[in-house]
Amino acid sequence: MRGRLPYEECRRRQHAAPRDRAPLYPAFALPPFDPRSRRRRRRPPVDRAVLSGVLTALCVAALLVTIAVAATLPA
Repeated sequence: MRGRLPYEECRRRQHAAPRDRAPLYPAFALPPFDPRSRRRRRRPPVDRAVLSGVLTALCVAALLVTIAVAATLPA
């Protein structure tokens, strides 16, 4: 099996084997997994300073709205 891939060797043995023998385990016929074959779109990294500023502005706005609502409620 030197120099051959496992699935090629499995196919060769299945063709050379007599028909009355049990076939080889089918997992050996699968091609090897190559993680580089899948293409992923890389998103640009999130600027953490901008995210922090947006969240701070959102919290300050929520605090001001809460103070305004609490000040206008009848006592």
